[in-house]
Amino acid sequence: MAIEAVGSSDRSGWWFGLAGLVLVFVGFFGIDGGGSMGPDSPVAELAAEITDSPTRVTVGSTVGIVGALALVVFAAALRMRLGREGSLGELLALVAFAFGIIMAIGGVVHGSFRMATSESIHPNLLEDAILPLSILKEHVSDLFMLGAVGLVATMSVASLSVGLLPRAYGWIGLALVVATVALIPTGLGVGGLTLFFWLIAACGVLIRGRSEIHARPR
Repeated sequence: MAIEAVGSSDRSGWWFGLAGLVLVFVGFFGIDGGGSMGPDSPVAELAAEITDSPTRVTVGSTVGIVGALALVVFAAALRMRLGREGSLGELLALVAFAFGIIMAIGGVVHGSFRMATSESIHPNLLEDAILPLSILKEHVSDLFMLGAVGLVATMSVASLSVGLLPRAYGWIGLALVVATVALIPTGLGVGGLTLFFWLIAACGVLIRGRSEIHARPR
């Protein structure tokens, strides 16, 4: 096995990925908070969560959307990088690109929904509108999570098969994917956060150019 030199286009893509993931985390989770109350919370509290901090929601969602858009460049860089690895790499490249785009779209949808619900609602309509909105909120980020699960799974397989990342990262990534899927029925979001941090760590490894390429016939 040999260490691949990282080209400028590859490194730019990895930096976009790292920046995008950090912006998504800071925007959606740090600034906005993403909406922490479930649909079974008191109506008054649900209304306050949506309408009392429109500036915070708008700023956080805007930062998160910018980060989600940066993930498109990361997905494109993954496609180019894996596409150089023969037929298996080309297949993985297409799958990784698809899930990266799904993740990006999910982030944009989530941010757009949060900004839309932070707009002023007429008092007479608030009570009727709040419950459907809060129920929808529980599922609007599912697309982002689906993309993250698929992207980590594909990158993990690529690490084990064509050396995208060190093999240990591949095994850890697959274990986290299995754990995240297993936790979905419980409603716990810790699995999704671990995938998020795995992606951030993976971008750091890719930036340093420590991808291992299995020597094999072309």
